[in-house]
Amino acid sequence: MTRVLIVDDSVPVRTLFESIIEGSDVYSLAGTLENAKAALPFCMRSPVDLILMDVYTKDRENGLEAAREIKKEFPDIKIIISTRLPEESFLEKAKAAGCESFWYKEVGELGLLDVMNRTMRGESVYPDTTPTVSVGVA
Repeated sequence: MTRVLIVDDSVPVRTLFESIIEGSDVYSLAGTLENAKAALPFCMRSPVDLILMDVYTKDRENGLEAAREIKKEFPDIKIIISTRLPEESFLEKAKAAGCESFWYKEVGELGLLDVMNRTMRGESVYPDTTPTVSVGVA
């Protein structure tokens, strides 16, 4: 079983991610955290194979920075960065941090489980572009 750590401050998102993991026969929940700063200490105490990490977590902790620190200590842990924010720089920052994959919540072309499966098979899954955001009424 692939042990997954969820790092996201949104209760509905964590609940959704937990249900995806619990409904799978290849993933098990290692734990859930609201704050990215707690992820490295968690990995030091408990075995983790895959992390689903939000860009910004509780107390505005930066998931990209936490991912960089985790990859220094645990290069074999695979990390998927996720966000709702259509910020183009996040893609490059995630790659620079060593994250294997990136998934936009709610607008990703692929489902999260597909991204998880491909990441665990050794693929690096990144969207080609950031999502288009419409502002105003047409």
